[in-house]
Amino acid sequence: MDKLIFTQPNRKTPSILFEGNGDTNRDFAKKIMEKSEKEASSLNVAMLTLWGIWDKIYHCCRRLHYIQREQNIFRYTILPYSGEKLETKNGYVIQKGDLVIRLHIHNYLLAKRSKGIHSDVQIGLALVREVKRSLPQLANVVKSHPKEREIKGIVGTTLLFKGSGQLGFSISPVPDIWYFRFKRWYLTLLKIVMHPSGRKAPTSMEPLTRVYMAKEELLDRF
Repeated sequence: MDKLIFTQPNRKTPSILFEGNGDTNRDFAKKIMEKSEKEASSLNVAMLTLWGIWDKIYHCCRRLHYIQREQNIFRYTILPYSGEKLETKNGYVIQKGDLVIRLHIHNYLLAKRSKGIHSDVQIGLALVREVKRSLPQLANVVKSHPKEREIKGIVGTTLLFKGSGQLGFSISPVPDIWYFRFKRWYLTLLKIVMHPSGRKAPTSMEPLTRVYMAKEELLDRF
């Protein structure tokens, strides 16, 4: 007796993209990318607004001073240095107990000025330009300060240290302690907010680096 064999018609798996229509595929992909970029941009705007509120609280709690509000990329405090011994590339030494200017890059101001920039490289170059433009005003603050004779140098910590050497800074790694681990995480979060891709930004954690300069180096250069 012959066997009956039932066969299913050959059906292709349905797809969101349409086979054989390249223009439709490209249009669909473009719409998806535009929607994704719009969502990332909206998220960044919201996070930037919240950051602005937090920045005002941070400024007051840390008792920071402006050099020139909304113009200079630095804010600062003057405190005794409490870290490891630092030696600049020109042989000047900053050690525990020395009075220093603690630099704080005004990251919120940098983020506002970086809106519309579409690469990490461009953001880095923008920061180098801002620092270069701001250092002469910082030198004037040191020269005119009542404790100018006691100030030994300027010290800061940053993830965005590339290019600092050409501006006269010496660099060294920070100690591996909980404070700097937290600060590294915090600055990485801020970097993601500044990044043009928002939440899709690369999240690899770059090294936190100490940047510093002796007072004599600052005043000779600027």
